[in-house]
Amino acid sequence: MTTGRVLALAAALLLAGRVAADEHPSNSRDVRGVVELFTSQGCSSCPPADRILAKLAREPDIVALAYHVDYWDYIGWSDPLGSRANTDRQRAYSKALGSGTIYTPQAVVNGQRDVVGSREADIRRALEETATAGDERPVSVELSIQGDRLHISADGVPARIGGRAPVLMLITYDEAIETVIDKGENKGLTLRDAHAVRDWRILGMWDGKALAVDIPLASILGPEARKGGCAAVLQSVTAAGAPGPILAAAAIDF
Repeated sequence: MTTGRVLALAAALLLAGRVAADEHPSNSRDVRGVVELFTSQGCSSCPPADRILAKLAREPDIVALAYHVDYWDYIGWSDPLGSRANTDRQRAYSKALGSGTIYTPQAVVNGQRDVVGSREADIRRALEETATAGDERPVSVELSIQGDRLHISADGVPARIGGRAPVLMLITYDEAIETVIDKGENKGLTLRDAHAVRDWRILGMWDGKALAVDIPLASILGPEARKGGCAAVLQSVTAAGAPGPILAAAAIDF
């Protein structure tokens, strides 16, 4: 049997096991906030923030996502989890929040506040002050695994900023990745990165009508079928087209 067929068979078996293991839905009404950490394996001040994000990721009412950026790669270590798309998202937040600069580790909470990612108390305070959970929220999003597909639904009355409709995003992430660093500022360390974003995409604009989207699980898991999960995020868009406050979010593990 060829290597390709072995990998395909392993992925299929793993997918079948995951589907059978959990088909329970995840609803945004149980999630009080989203923490997006912009980080890099090439940044010496990032490991403490990475550990805080890993701690937050274990709390079921928080969607914790680590976006590894690529602008520290020149120091000597090219972050294998980093991407220009993640850097672009951070730059878009910088414009929306009026910070004028980007840095690591930076945490953006519910699309509304940016704080230093290594300051856990500040992150938790921002979560409390911008909480998204509760039955009184005007919008909701739900994720569930149905057979061999991921089912995403959204409902409610979305807020518009500057006449722009909010967008529905799908973010996939790895549960945890260990990397031995042999160059750069973190040389000699073994870093463990939780909920590292592997891909994020905008599925479309949302006009407030009840929405249902089905996506094949195989297209999300990829050929390696690594352990992880995905999050669906409803996010407002500013008049300038930048990411605004997050309206609702839910995450589900595979």
